[in-house]
Amino acid sequence: MMNGHWKADDYAANSKGQAVWANELIEKMALRGDESILDIGCGDGKITDALSHLTNGEVVGIDLSSEMIAYAQKSFSKPIFMQMDAQALNFNERFDVVFSNAALHWVKDHKAVLEGIYKALKPNGKAILQMGGEGNADLFFKAIKQVMPFYAVYFEGFEMPYTFLSDKAYEGLLEGMSFRLYTASLIPKDMVHADVKAFRGWIETTWFPYIQRVPAQHKEAFIEACIEAYCTLCPLDNEGRVHLGMMRLEVQLSK
Repeated sequence: MMNGHWKADDYAANSKGQAVWANELIEKMALRGDESILDIGCGDGKITDALSHLTNGEVVGIDLSSEMIAYAQKSFSKPIFMQMDAQALNFNERFDVVFSNAALHWVKDHKAVLEGIYKALKPNGKAILQMGGEGNADLFFKAIKQVMPFYAVYFEGFEMPYTFLSDKAYEGLLEGMSFRLYTASLIPKDMVHADVKAFRGWIETTWFPYIQRVPAQHKEAFIEACIEAYCTLCPLDNEGRVHLGMMRLEVQLSK
């Protein structure tokens, strides 16, 4: 949700897994109902809007994608939405809670994010962040790597667009910082897609850094090959559903 190439309508339609995890994360926050909240990587705005109905405090959603912010502003009137880079947060002791779900693995400089979060939090403020962690979607990466050599000419100079850090690496980042308390833990999750069509929608939405490298006339074949490679590695279950082993890195911070 931190990149400029998102298609907001597609994301809204194909982000059910992220929404389920966001709701689990919101429950862990145990909100009193008067907190001001910052949502980092707000995407289409639906989670930010849900947060705005759980508190009387100010709720702000930020995202790097101007298309996502425009979509969120058009769809939801209660929260404030701003285009902003998570690595350059521009708030000073404004929030009781900083929240981020399924966004920060798009960011390279996590130290800059954490410094911005510290500054954005009021004294005694808290943050809860969940993102892809070390080992996330390993089997899908294996599938896509089996397909990429057949399209090698389009992937010259391609860089991995995600940062999947381990719990230990994240605690290492936090050690030199001023947070009063912090924990980082890896949590395995099973992402389930109802059928291959839903799986395709998720691929087209989430894996666009790969897909956009391939010319239009080859995109369909590339996506088909990725689906076939994955379903060979991880066959559909008895109900025709697609399962993905995901690894979430959950970070809790207190100022």
